[in-house]
Amino acid sequence: MRKSNYLIPFVAAVAAGSLIGCGDTTGVLPSLYNDSTVTLDIAASSGDAAATAIQTMSDNEGAAALQTNSMAGGASLATTPSTSVSRTRTCYDASNAVVANCTPLSSVRKIVSQVTIDGSRSRSNTTTGGTSATWTGAVHRVSNDTLLRVFNSATPPVETARTHNDLAVGHDTTTFTDATTTRLVAETTRDSVKGVTWNMPRSTNPFPVSGSIVRVDSVHVSVTKASQTTTRDVVRTVTVTFPADAQGNVVLTVNGKTCNLNLVSHDVSACH
Repeated sequence: MRKSNYLIPFVAAVAAGSLIGCGDTTGVLPSLYNDSTVTLDIAASSGDAAATAIQTMSDNEGAAALQTNSMAGGASLATTPSTSVSRTRTCYDASNAVVANCTPLSSVRKIVSQVTIDGSRSRSNTTTGGTSATWTGAVHRVSNDTLLRVFNSATPPVETARTHNDLAVGHDTTTFTDATTTRLVAETTRDSVKGVTWNMPRSTNPFPVSGSIVRVDSVHVSVTKASQTTTRDVVRTVTVTFPADAQGNVVLTVNGKTCNLNLVSHDVSACH
């Protein structure tokens, strides 16, 4: 009987340890950093990044002297004084031959832009239970944007649409602060821009009408509350789907949770 008395607590401890080790919640106190807050932090950060990516595509068009339409209020990182943006581009004609200096622009059918962005950002969002969190941090991103200009068969041909595809990588570090916790979030991101398309003319079509941005986000979080500190590692898939409505609202999902992203304000809201 004495042997059994020692065995029962041992088995219970092993079982409890096995449960703690499952999933991505190892060593985390739920009261310190629950799953909903994890998801909302990532939604806020990724939504801002997606809205910035859309503006960067427009900036790429403008840098190549193409007609564009900046989304009023949706300031890109490129317009932030503390941000450094490096952009190179190569233009191609309909036969996929290089167009030197992208001139004449009328012969350009494809523009490949490599953009490096190093800068900072500062925003706020609402987390679990309506708690407001402010956040600030550094961004380091490299984008490889391929723009395809679509023309009709008129004489001369008229441009009817522009489609962007991209594979971008990033390393962002953000600190979220609310009334009770401080969360240092380090993200390693891989973004796939798939067929994000604007109709022409761009002056009256500020938002994409189709396509998507899919982000695979590997996140390391250090959470501090009073004298307690813990860490957590998670991976989330974030998807932004177009078209946008007339106000620039699109659907953003994080591992099945659906939110609203506004491309102008960069705000993420109504997650459920």
